[in-house]
Amino acid sequence: MSTNKNASFRYRVLDQCFRNRAREWGLQDLVNKVSEELEEHFGQLEGIRQRQIQADINIMRSDPPRGFSAPIECKRGCYYYSDPNYSIEKKALNEQDINSLGDALNLLRQFRGVPHFQDIERILLKMEGKVRYNDPAEEIIAFEQIDLVKGHDFIPTIYEAIRQHQPLTIEYLPFQTEEALNFEVHPYYLKEYRGRWYIFGWVKDRDKISNLALDRIVGITPCRKKYRNNKEFDPVAYFNPIVGVTLQDGGRLQIVKIKVAAISAPYVRTKLIHHSQNEEVSVEDHSIFTFEIIPNFEFEAELLRLGEAVEVLEPDELRKKIHKRLENTVKKYKVDYKKR
Repeated sequence: MSTNKNASFRYRVLDQCFRNRAREWGLQDLVNKVSEELEEHFGQLEGIRQRQIQADINIMRSDPPRGFSAPIECKRGCYYYSDPNYSIEKKALNEQDINSLGDALNLLRQFRGVPHFQDIERILLKMEGKVRYNDPAEEIIAFEQIDLVKGHDFIPTIYEAIRQHQPLTIEYLPFQTEEALNFEVHPYYLKEYRGRWYIFGWVKDRDKISNLALDRIVGITPCRKKYRNNKEFDPVAYFNPIVGVTLQDGGRLQIVKIKVAAISAPYVRTKLIHHSQNEEVSVEDHSIFTFEIIPNFEFEAELLRLGEAVEVLEPDELRKKIHKRLENTVKKYKVDYKKR
């Protein structure tokens, strides 16, 4: 290993020596110590020369970014730190480092509740003890809070069940019923879509791969059944042709063509509805987008969200379905305003 490549290792060995006040470190002592460590850790038999250690000391003394501004003193031929608490491992952060770490801490806080966040939380607390920065007087960025949706607290339990191949009994309350149902679920996958989380797995009562929304789960208990290994659910193959999480029975891959008014086209262009999206036509008053997709409820919702700015051109079946949904919506607003 070249002297340049192991420079950071030498600095760390020297750092340990300078911090060790139990003995005196002359120049040859430092040479011997660094050489021993290089041989032990890297098998480097060729020792370090004195001029290399002297150069290393000068670099450690120099200011960042070249060095560490290390307070290395030399008296009677012995080297040490004038500040006994100093270490290059505890080097104070500059203002840019502090601001960057502060931003990172704020970002990580958005993920409280997700698996392993307790480990991240401990790291954050340690970092916050070292990162001294003042919070801004006003907030300048906001993230969607992922812990606002009911059922978010079930994520760690489900995550561990997937890892441990543990079947679950899930007490589930669908929107359409008033009484909770019990499902035996063999969990395979967790998926988030638009702030809501879903568990995918083999549901015995349905005898198929299915998904359950976590916000409708009432309770979860381990199930003393043999785990059904996942031999059929491929997340990539499942999610690739759809938007969201719903793969409808009998759904087939189709080419969907929509016409989007020019005023809304940039929003569709810059935030894709589906990864297969392709802009085939772009003229003054509209754009034509195509998708190779299995239409589902979530895809229809994306189209309806664009309101009057979008028109489904193909396939005819989807066009009629969107027309029917819009027609039903209009009926709810039909009022004879002349009589009001």
